[in-house]
Amino acid sequence: MYSHFKGRFIQVIESLDMNDACSNHVVHIDAFVKKKYRIKTAIYAKHVHPSRAHLINFIDYLEPSDDDIIFFHFSGYSEYCASKVISANGLKILHYHNITPHYFFEKNTILYNLCKKGHQQLKEIIGYFQFATADSNYNLNEIISLGFDEKRTQKLPIILDELPEKRQAVNSEENNIIFVGRICENKCQHKLIEFYHGYAKTNKIGKLFLVGKYDTSSSYYKKIVRLIHTLNLEGHVFLTGPVSESQLEEYYTNSQCLISFSEHEGFGVPLLEAAQYNIPVLALNKAAVSETLEMSSGLFNTDSELTLMLQRLFSNSEYKKSILNHQQNVLANNTLDAWGEYADKLFKRLLPDKERFQTISLVICTYNRGDYLDRCLDYLSKSYSDAFEVIVVNGPSTDNTNDVLSRWQDKIKIRSNPERNLSRSRNIGIEAAAGDLIAFIDDDAIPFLDWFDRIVNYYITSHNFVAGAGGPTYYAGTLQFQAVDIFVDNFGSGIVNPGKGIKEDPDYRRSLLGTNSVFRRDYLVEAGGFDEEYDYFLDETDVCFRLINNGYLINHCPDAYLRHEFAQSENRKNKYNYNWYSIVKNTVYFALTYTKGDKQEIIDELKAVIERERIDYLNSGLSNKEISKSDYDDLVKSVWSGFDAGLEAIQKETKLLNSNTIKDASFAKFNEVKIANVPKHIVIVTKEFPPFTRSGGIGTLYYNLASELLLAGHFVTIIMQSDKVETIENGRFRLIALTKDVGSETYIDDSLIANEILNWSKRIAIEIDALNEIHPVSVVDSCLWDSEAYAFSLINKELNIPLVIRLVTPFLVANETNQWNMSSNDINYLTNFERKLVENATAVVPISDSIKKTFINKYQPSSEVEYHKINAGIAYWPKYDVASGYKELGTNLSYISEIIEDKKVFLYMGRVELRKGIDVFLDAINVINSQNNMKDVIFLIAGSDTIGIHGMIKERVSNPENIYYIGEVSDSEREKLYSICDVVVFPSRYESFGLVPLEAFVHAKPVIASNAGAIPEVVIDNDSGLIFNDGSAEDLASRIEQLIQKPDLYSKLSLGASKRVRELSSYQSAAQSIKLYNSIG
Repeated sequence: MYSHFKGRFIQVIESLDMNDACSNHVVHIDAFVKKKYRIKTAIYAKHVHPSRAHLINFIDYLEPSDDDIIFFHFSGYSEYCASKVISANGLKILHYHNITPHYFFEKNTILYNLCKKGHQQLKEIIGYFQFATADSNYNLNEIISLGFDEKRTQKLPIILDELPEKRQAVNSEENNIIFVGRICENKCQHKLIEFYHGYAKTNKIGKLFLVGKYDTSSSYYKKIVRLIHTLNLEGHVFLTGPVSESQLEEYYTNSQCLISFSEHEGFGVPLLEAAQYNIPVLALNKAAVSETLEMSSGLFNTDSELTLMLQRLFSNSEYKKSILNHQQNVLANNTLDAWGEYADKLFKRLLPDKERFQTISLVICTYNRGDYLDRCLDYLSKSYSDAFEVIVVNGPSTDNTNDVLSRWQDKIKIRSNPERNLSRSRNIGIEAAAGDLIAFIDDDAIPFLDWFDRIVNYYITSHNFVAGAGGPTYYAGTLQFQAVDIFVDNFGSGIVNPGKGIKEDPDYRRSLLGTNSVFRRDYLVEAGGFDEEYDYFLDETDVCFRLINNGYLINHCPDAYLRHEFAQSENRKNKYNYNWYSIVKNTVYFALTYTKGDKQEIIDELKAVIERERIDYLNSGLSNKEISKSDYDDLVKSVWSGFDAGLEAIQKETKLLNSNTIKDASFAKFNEVKIANVPKHIVIVTKEFPPFTRSGGIGTLYYNLASELLLAGHFVTIIMQSDKVETIENGRFRLIALTKDVGSETYIDDSLIANEILNWSKRIAIEIDALNEIHPVSVVDSCLWDSEAYAFSLINKELNIPLVIRLVTPFLVANETNQWNMSSNDINYLTNFERKLVENATAVVPISDSIKKTFINKYQPSSEVEYHKINAGIAYWPKYDVASGYKELGTNLSYISEIIEDKKVFLYMGRVELRKGIDVFLDAINVINSQNNMKDVIFLIAGSDTIGIHGMIKERVSNPENIYYIGEVSDSEREKLYSICDVVVFPSRYESFGLVPLEAFVHAKPVIASNAGAIPEVVIDNDSGLIFNDGSAEDLASRIEQLIQKPDLYSKLSLGASKRVRELSSYQSAAQSIKLYNSIG
């Protein structure tokens, strides 16, 4: 019935005993849930009877997941289990068996203290539970009286032990009486003895069996013993002490009536046990007794009523029959099948039907980030799911957002917000939503292509008390997580990726990143949506806290992966220039909303928090000279202005969504077709992999490919070379770093470099073989360079793992171009490795037509080699980040801003070496500068200098005033230079593909490039750039002059550059690669 539920049903009880109603109940429930609902179950306890030790796990090992259900049996003060339960993950249900009020017992006795502590503990822990059940409505009413929401309670009676066969009391003229229960004050055995004594004076009566445990040191036990002695009942009243099941059966079958004077029963199992033996039950009408016996005619309120009932019972067979018939009806309502109806009702409330969640409404709130929004919608169109709609709330953008929306208007719902208020925009989105779930992402986010499927599956396979869920969020450009999980305290201070201590700390609650959060629509609307006081910051945290306060849970969906750009916005302009006014205002408002205690003390603590988390941060920026004094003063002022505004905001009426105004909306499906996807495990072998190593062409190719493969829902393992052995795992991404000098052997006597290649490739092969045992490998992908997969290519067919080899610049070409002058032995060995690697590969991927042609001409490989051209790709958007100030040039490049003002900027990006054509570029500059007044033109050179650039400039350019060598730049600085330039010049003498043009196209910059190698396949002449004859400075100069003098041509090429990078995007490269993997896997 609920086999789709992935969690466990975990029962916790302080002690699992034998012959104990609560303990038996636990065992029965475990068997029932396992058998009927097909749910995994477990029992945890602190103490256990040896005969039941095989049934339990010790409570110390309780580590439930978010999706587990913990069913805690509470029948008295819990020394150990309660604390373990309330700090645990999962949906927590308190099952209350009742605790006798302490005032029944003598003050300061063990029972007095335990019962008093138990009731106090109940008050303290009840708020940690999302649901409560009890053996009776009587017990439930006690829970409700403590403030627990009645709508979150349900009766769940005790499961009675079924007798192996129908039993009948033995006919006897003695008319024996029985009572079963512990000898203690609330059971009132003394009243039963006194009644028995009085009744026996005038009526024929048999023996009185008082069956149950007793404590010989207790005053009540001593009172009972004295009473029996005083009334001379030693031969008539028998205290049995604890009995076995067979002994209990004998007492029942030798009794004609069970009489109970108990004044406090939360259920009263012996009342029904007696009925199972067909023994009439006469019981005092107190506590839950009337509910258990369903208003039996055997209920009495006074001794005189009981006397008449007992006389009729022993003299009037019809009266006795009527009681027995009623008891049989009561038993029918307490069979396992009847209990199953209660359980069905409970589990229907706890678990969703497997068809319950089918659609998601995705809300994207956007403001002046049209390009990011367009990218987001583009990737959503590639999603595998067809079960979501997209609602874009635009508020109130002044950039190209409206143009973007007009292009997508047939696929999305468009709403507007006239004010800059994120919470209001989100409420507008909720009002437009028609999905079962409502998701929120930022416009600079990209959900993984299986994100929607994973979210829907998570809600279906978890329990009904999940109100919100989010998943791990990758920080764009790093393959590191921005956040996997986040917990926040009542002051709005968050802990990202917290440890167990924080997760179990009651001062912290789980929140969600606003860019990766999904809520149940019904629960979100019920809670009032977003509080519109939160214009920005803590908005989603407030929703999470309100949902938790409503008795729901905020959970973690471990495979709902998303990539977040953390792009520049009006609220986040650089590393220090945030919207501190709103951040602090909302922090104060949040803390005063959720923190209990003296208001002034809270305000004082808030000031300390703001000083520590905000002012100290700005102080560090000032001391590090990352912000000016005037900027610092302005930012600090906005902090304290926000603080005052927060104090004012708490006085206002809460601005929540009005659920009464929401009308049913139609669902607008975004994608029409669902795409099937089977996740693969793709192993990429590369010595280079930025940002973990230097950023070379192969490393960049594979970084972009790996990023897209992850987005596509696949597992990616990188095996690379490093100075230390380590493994990094972030979600579906794994990086294995190996050192090259482990276990080196000499395979070839006359070539050191050949031995290095063989030893390294052997390490790779061994690692892949071992990895395949742990996580089966679908395909191995590696480049030709350095023949890293050579050894693996000798065993891949035996392992049944396809091998893909990408053709990049082959050794023979690199040797010739760079004039390495290697020995003939080295050349022969390395050439043979590359040829064999290609011939052994399952598929060979040239990254251009040119490189395929070059390789075939120079290596003459077997004609049976299968080639599948897939261009190298790059993400078609800029990679700015907040830590480096987004587009701001920063300290190292600040002087460039003044140099380039009102100038046409031509940029050379790459290593400064002859192979990259730096000499041709300088000669072309000399041609231009000698023929024209070039004071409005600037030439920038960025890259590591390998040949002495300053001397070369002096030697080759007669008038070099407009040439600036910047030096080697970081990845972030490279992006900024592409952004500020007008044209990129790429005069390389040979490229197997060439990533620099693609990097320029990302910024819509035309490229002037040579016609060497594969470059013309990348830069389409007169479309995305201009091509010149390789090595011709004059031809290059003429192309530069064209773009100086023809603005219309420049505009045309700029548009072409933007189009071209989409055609050669990393998405396209990955999609073609996946298609190839599927065809050979």
